Amino acid sequence: MIYNAKNVFAFVLIVLCLIVTSQISQAKILFEEDFEGGKLDEKKWFPKPEWKIMKPEEKIAALGNGIMDTAGGQANISRDDSFKDFVFEADFNAKQGGKITGFVFAAQDVADNFYMHQISATGSGHTPNNLRWHIRLKGAWQVFPEEFLGGEEVAPEVWYRSRWLVNNFNTKVWVLESEDFWKDPRGAKMRKIADWTDKSRQFRSGAIGFRASGGEHMRYDNVLVYDIGDDPFAVKPSGKVTTVWGRLKVRD
Repeated sequence: MIYNAKNVFAFVLIVLCLIVTSQISQAKILFEEDFEGGKLDEKKWFPKPEWKIMKPEEKIAALGNGIMDTAGGQANISRDDSFKDFVFEADFNAKQGGKITGFVFAAQDVADNFYMHQISATGSGHTPNNLRWHIRLKGAWQVFPEEFLGGEEVAPEVWYRSRWLVNNFNTKVWVLESEDFWKDPRGAKMRKIADWTDKSRQFRSGAIGFRASGGEHMRYDNVLVYDIGDDPFAVKPSGKVTTVWGRLKVRD
């Protein structure tokens, strides 16, 4: 009886460990958006007429059947405003109209208080091949453009994967061509292009999103937000990223 009781206890312990491990793994993905389904998911985002969901023109498997296209309309943000110390990833394409993209972090509201950082591509009219750091405070802009590290360049009309590590008031940024990234997401060697700290320490947490002003045209896809130190491709995101990653693993 003692022997059987020990076996039962060990079995129960293993099952509990597996349940806890599974729950922890699934909790690593804080936010996911692949813009499939033909329309904006208003459970995740606020309605925005300038945010159009369309089929990609490029033959990149990871883009699936839906991407987000925007030209103007200013910022739009996630309904979840709790992001604090995280990694944000997204594919982006700076179109010929503007040759620039805008990423929003730590948003307190949709209009007046947030960080907005632009990846300014080659040929942009706004300090090309710069990371244009912005603070939007009480409706006024503060701008801190910095050249990409190591002389790196970002071309317009090319899909890139971006990775933003937001830790306290510091933000680091990496990029890699999306086609190369999605061949091996876990082993991809991304290029660091920027590192900036907000010395004024304005916004500790908030919503994430994107921003385009008049004359700027940009596209986005495959948004992932996860905890610092986690590997989102070691678990199973619920949408298109899962399908792509699964297909890549089978191909290996």
